[in-house]
Amino acid sequence: MPLLNPTGSPNTKRRSRGVDGGGALRHTAGMSVRIWLVLLFVSTACGAAQQNRAADGSGHGTAIELQPIEIKTDRTGGKPLTYVKDHDALVDQAMEAFHAEHWAEAVRLYGILLREYPDTPGLGAIAHNCGLALQNLGQHKEAAARFAAARLYNTGTRNARDALFLQAESLELAGDPTGAAQLYRDVLDDAKTQEQVGGELGILDALEAAARLGLCWRAAGEIKLADDAFRRVERLYNDHRDVQVVGESEWVARAAFERGELYHELFASIRFKLPVDRMKRDLEDKANLLLKAENSYYHCVRLHNKQWSLAAGFKIGVLYTQLIDDIDNAEVPAEITTQLADVYRDELWNYTENPAKRALVIYRKNIELGKTLGASGSDWVSKSEAGLSRMMETIDRNRARRARLLQAGAIQPPVKKDPTTPTP
Repeated sequence: MPLLNPTGSPNTKRRSRGVDGGGALRHTAGMSVRIWLVLLFVSTACGAAQQNRAADGSGHGTAIELQPIEIKTDRTGGKPLTYVKDHDALVDQAMEAFHAEHWAEAVRLYGILLREYPDTPGLGAIAHNCGLALQNLGQHKEAAARFAAARLYNTGTRNARDALFLQAESLELAGDPTGAAQLYRDVLDDAKTQEQVGGELGILDALEAAARLGLCWRAAGEIKLADDAFRRVERLYNDHRDVQVVGESEWVARAAFERGELYHELFASIRFKLPVDRMKRDLEDKANLLLKAENSYYHCVRLHNKQWSLAAGFKIGVLYTQLIDDIDNAEVPAEITTQLADVYRDELWNYTENPAKRALVIYRKNIELGKTLGASGSDWVSKSEAGLSRMMETIDRNRARRARLLQAGAIQPPVKKDPTTPTP
């Protein structure tokens, strides 16, 4: 999205970058030289006027009128800052401080400009850059206020749209996901807000706003609203999937991944506890949530995004790994012996062996996907390799326990099915 430059016109740089204001004089020796040159000019001009009057004797020499130099001191924070009240010089100073990443100085100078020149053009750019500097200082609540001002100064333009996104982002970082969600919701659905930011959002901006809306609702604990927002991203994708840039949007993959995470968290929250009737219900609920999470993760994997697709592939493996762990850690009646407990675990293995084998396949496929995407060194590939090793150990451990129980006669060998016998 475009930024503003000091004249208020679009800049092709992304909105997270600063406004390019050209060269600048900082309030150091350079500013002192500027003041000295102005004073020299005044004294020279006055001298010239006096010579003109003396030469013609008429007493009607040329009058030169100059605006007085106003030097002020800002005491709003930290060390007092002395400055010349000159709009262009202050803009140059502020931009130089911004580009040098002297964020506190930039914020102070932008604040002076907003206070001293409340009716001059370009205030949207000044407020916008002040917000960026505040973000870099970690003062996100204050940054949100500056971006809100930039929206008003730039009403009706795409620059107001950039300011709204940055205002919402600042609210997220300030720990106010609900406030941020309201902004994203308004820019997606409210006609007045859309008019203020230059019209309805284009497809890429809409994808980002809907995905961020879901993230904010999730952070606020509004699971249903978060799910609705992520589903909205999926609908937008399906409606515009023939547009190449839509298929390549990171926000489409991110939303699919985050929707999987919603169901994954609910899945992980269920623990198997006695009595048996409750365990049966828990298993059914857990299985349904696993399928929903897996479906969203697979949608993300198919998009072939290096970051989110590999993360989703790994998380599918984690789903099955956690299912096996939760079943293994299910409550066992306290009165049963150690051997009976082993027999009980072996019986559970009849149900978890196939999910374990599936997890092996998933981890291996994700490792291969990393190679296909040129991301073999990704953390998600490394995690998949670790998950694969762990699952192989789980299978070996369960098989070893079964062998011990068979040798002790505690269990009977499984009956091999006759391949010619039809399955009922």
